[in-house]
Amino acid sequence: MIEAFKDEIHREFLPALMVAFGLLKPEDVGEACESIDEKYEKGKSTCEGIASAARGNGAAVEVLREEVLIKTFRERISKEEKLNLLKGLGFDAKSLSDEFRGLAYGLDGKSLVQLPALKSSRVQLAFMLYALINGDEKLAKAHALYETAAPSAKLPARLYLDVYRACGKGCDLGNEGLRQAITKLLLYHF
Repeated sequence: MIEAFKDEIHREFLPALMVAFGLLKPEDVGEACESIDEKYEKGKSTCEGIASAARGNGAAVEVLREEVLIKTFRERISKEEKLNLLKGLGFDAKSLSDEFRGLAYGLDGKSLVQLPALKSSRVQLAFMLYALINGDEKLAKAHALYETAAPSAKLPARLYLDVYRACGKGCDLGNEGLRQAITKLLLYHF
């Protein structure tokens, strides 16, 4: 899956995703990150910091969870356009923010690195489907909510909210409402 979407994944996240999916040994991350030139102020590469979260480093996971994911999600849904969309669909921004925070705290570093790594709604859909197929309800819901807040058109945000809402009634592929919501997302993207 990573190979198929390599060009639609932020390059500094590639080694972390490879660790998360068992394609790279954690001890080989340093070498994989050498070609990535984005650096932290203290000289540690961004790539290595992200990969550290995928390897389960508690401090790195907490930074990714709070400073990247939750903070970004809150900022994105607090914009007037998103607030109006959410209200129109019967959602409250604060409750969605609280739900996303709860989901984020239920995920490990390997799961968390997936959310900000993806450049497009189409790739987010693929990773969300992978999580659903593998029975990872929390990660699937997190993908849906995270993409809802993405700076994109109204229709994809609404379609991801439909998936999120359907997951509330059972996030398994036997749920007819979920299958219909996913079908709409697939039709939108392809």
